[in-house]
Amino acid sequence: MKLLNITLLSAVALFAVTLNASEFQYAKGRLDMKGGFIGLDSTIDADISTYTLTEKHKNIFSTTWYYHYDFTWYDSKKMLNGQQNFNSTSSSLFGSDYNPTGNVPAINYRLQGLDANVVLGKDIYHKNKRTFFGLGLALGVSLPWIDSDKDSSNNNNNTDNTMKLMKKSKTQILTYKIGPSINASYAFNKYVMTYLNAMVTYQTGSIKNNYINTNSHTNGIFQEYDAGIKVQPFAKDFHKSFITLSPRIYASVGWRYVSWKLTDIRLDVTGANVPIPKTDFNSHSSMGYFGIGYDFF
Repeated sequence: MKLLNITLLSAVALFAVTLNASEFQYAKGRLDMKGGFIGLDSTIDADISTYTLTEKHKNIFSTTWYYHYDFTWYDSKKMLNGQQNFNSTSSSLFGSDYNPTGNVPAINYRLQGLDANVVLGKDIYHKNKRTFFGLGLALGVSLPWIDSDKDSSNNNNNTDNTMKLMKKSKTQILTYKIGPSINASYAFNKYVMTYLNAMVTYQTGSIKNNYINTNSHTNGIFQEYDAGIKVQPFAKDFHKSFITLSPRIYASVGWRYVSWKLTDIRLDVTGANVPIPKTDFNSHSSMGYFGIGYDFF
């Protein structure tokens, strides 16, 4: 019941702020992933799509205090890792007698999940709502998960038998974030402006795998850099009594770079109980995006 109440309150708060101003963005780019899972000792990559609901900078009433939020859904294509590095080096790493399960098969990985950030800040320089430079504190949560399964192209009978027909596996990551944020914008005129948003946060949380029943703690760094150009074909102020309405409809084109780094990860998603050492998990995505938004005040 308590969780339900928190969820409902969060939904109402999100609905309230999106009524005021909001932007929807669709992004397409590349995702690189490495480390922490057996077989990810080399980088693998795939196309990734994201869907974001955001407000990059909104002053609170007539003050220089502002808020920023973004909620992003990630969905990558499958990434194939042939495990060549592990298979070719396992004897040198663990000794020539190490061969309890045979070679590790090729494994597919797919990253999906939600990332959410909220920033409360203050404009250090504020000319108007289109030209400013602000510093803030970012709070957020990341909930990505990674699906793993043996690639269907693997036809090695010994591998199939010794890997117990490797089941599909889901690795869930949950981290909480806190750190500094920069929000800046410069207007060339009332119709065209450029902007920059950046945050670097410390993150801490847990990582679970439903196949091998692991649940471990992890720490790391989350980074997000976002830059682009916003075009407002319609910008008009309407004064009514003590209220000023400034409805604006705009489009944005930009680039976003996001990095997740988690330390001391050890996940043998094959279930073979391989004595691999802990290592860092790194995920980087670089994307171009297009957005459409509105602002009523």
